Amino acid sequence: MCGIAGIWGEANEELIRRMTAVISHRGPDDCGIKVFTHPDQAVSLGHRRLSIIDLSSAGHQPMTNEDETIWVVFNGEIYNFPELRKNLLATGHQFRSRTDTEVLIHGYEEWGIDFVKKLNGIFAFALWDSKRKLLQLARDRYGVKPLFYWKQGHRLLFASEIKSLLRDPNLDREVDTEALLAYVKFRYCPEPLTLFKQVRKVPPGHVMTFGVEKASSSRFYELVFCDTHAPADETALATRLRDLLFEAVRRQMISDVPVGLFLSGGVDSGGLLAMAKSFSPKPLKTFTIGFRQEDQRFEGQPDDIRYARELARRFKTDHQEIILEPKIVDLLPRVIWHLEDPIADPAGITSYLICQAARQQDTKVLLSGQGGDEVFCGYPWHLAIQLSRYYDRLPKAVRALIEKLLNKLPAAKGGPLTATFRRLRKFNNSASLEFEDRLIGFLSYAYGENLSGLLGERYAGSINAGLPERSHWELLKRSSRWHYIDRMLHLDMGTFLPSLNLAYTDKTSMAFGVEVRVPYIDNEVVDFMAGVPPELKMRGTTRKYLMKQALRGLLPAHILNRKKAGFGAPIRTWIVSDLKEMIDDLLCESNLKRRGFFEPHYVSRLIQENASGRHDYNYLIYILLSFELWCRVYLDKQTP
Repeated sequence: MCGIAGIWGEANEELIRRMTAVISHRGPDDCGIKVFTHPDQAVSLGHRRLSIIDLSSAGHQPMTNEDETIWVVFNGEIYNFPELRKNLLATGHQFRSRTDTEVLIHGYEEWGIDFVKKLNGIFAFALWDSKRKLLQLARDRYGVKPLFYWKQGHRLLFASEIKSLLRDPNLDREVDTEALLAYVKFRYCPEPLTLFKQVRKVPPGHVMTFGVEKASSSRFYELVFCDTHAPADETALATRLRDLLFEAVRRQMISDVPVGLFLSGGVDSGGLLAMAKSFSPKPLKTFTIGFRQEDQRFEGQPDDIRYARELARRFKTDHQEIILEPKIVDLLPRVIWHLEDPIADPAGITSYLICQAARQQDTKVLLSGQGGDEVFCGYPWHLAIQLSRYYDRLPKAVRALIEKLLNKLPAAKGGPLTATFRRLRKFNNSASLEFEDRLIGFLSYAYGENLSGLLGERYAGSINAGLPERSHWELLKRSSRWHYIDRMLHLDMGTFLPSLNLAYTDKTSMAFGVEVRVPYIDNEVVDFMAGVPPELKMRGTTRKYLMKQALRGLLPAHILNRKKAGFGAPIRTWIVSDLKEMIDDLLCESNLKRRGFFEPHYVSRLIQENASGRHDYNYLIYILLSFELWCRVYLDKQTP
């Protein structure tokens, strides 16, 4: 795992060095620069290396072929590189290293850019073909590794992080309207948008090609579900899934440095631990984060610590617990600087702290359960959609009475029923809508009235035209012929997974030079699950049904059946306590007027109603706070 940067259309050693230096945290082990000065081939490439496989100098990048006509800078891991290397050796290619990077070069020589279809891994790379005068930018199937770019006339800048692009003072920092609206509604910017109007992401599963005469973008992978399913043998499918999961974990355990694991004590991380243990002769290092008891009063979910301890003892790991003390005011600006696009999910904070601890323990690689909910059907909104289908069967008068009662429930008073009341009210907001609107409603943190109140007349036309949820609707239209469970998973895989979960995971881990691997979104696992009948993904109200069958016997029953606990932080407590002073300061009327994005009186109303417990606006307030911090870091250029 590394950091890459480059300029196409300009030989600029001074700029590429600055672009590479600002992401040195991604690759503290080595640095490489290559500048091509020919007038018709002006290209600058930069690389920061995090050594994971073949720690020798043979892995130095930018890397080239024998006649120096093909050059690559690469961020990621190719898990099937041993098989590809063997095939390439058989056809006459010679290798000078044991790295997976070199497989990209010879794979391109042998098969052209279509070789990306053969890759099972997580990657973002730039490949410069000097003979054909083509620059190829490629990003993995699911968007695990980021790749940003800025096109300015006949000049292109690209990098693993936006801050590299911002080393060029000519990049305008204007905020993108659609990205802002989507961010306020969903707490992230969907692919390929960023909050910077001129900066875009290479979409997951795409190759972008830049040549002298034209630029193009092509999709090499698209997640497709089956229209119909033949009768299924549940036992056979569970056995096959178990085999695939073991094989995925085995592939992703390959490393020349120690491998550790995020351990939440739930079924996803517990399953990974059970499988990884069989491939590790030494005790695995596991990391868990917990919070003070008083910080849990609004969350309504069990603390991970107890369950993680049990699994750590069961599998004899070298276990470390991190208890988060409320130093959040100092921490948030630093996390925002690394995130670049503000992702208003407190899980980014916990990921940041775990990766910091892992690096201090000399652990460069961590396995994560990210993707388990998207692939196996495990999110609360999946259950909400299922329950709403039962709800539809009730007489209209009964539904009207229930809606009236639910609307009177307190949302943020604290106590054992707080989380239940909050979820019931969120369910109530969208349960009576059509499937697509219902699903988008369950995913939202700001509804139409909130968006209009916050953003005013200036954005009214865009809000009414559905601009905030445009990306979601495009995916839902594409999936219209599939079963509703597969449609939910398809939407998650195209929005929530790459733009929130994988985005914060990459940025917060690479902040400390830690590589996070995600076995649950291994190519073979995802392909298999796409063909599994939907009723085996969620049976009745049991989420992750087939996955739990596959893991049966590896984990205790109470872990398999444990209530889902999010990988987050007690943000609701912090909003009314530790972050209160920061909120009062940054979201005050004078500051909001100066910034010019949000209506001060409406923001004040949100804060007051949230404090009273009448409404749960905690996440919406966190969305606004994160945005203001982002503005200070990236628009006002205040280094945290």
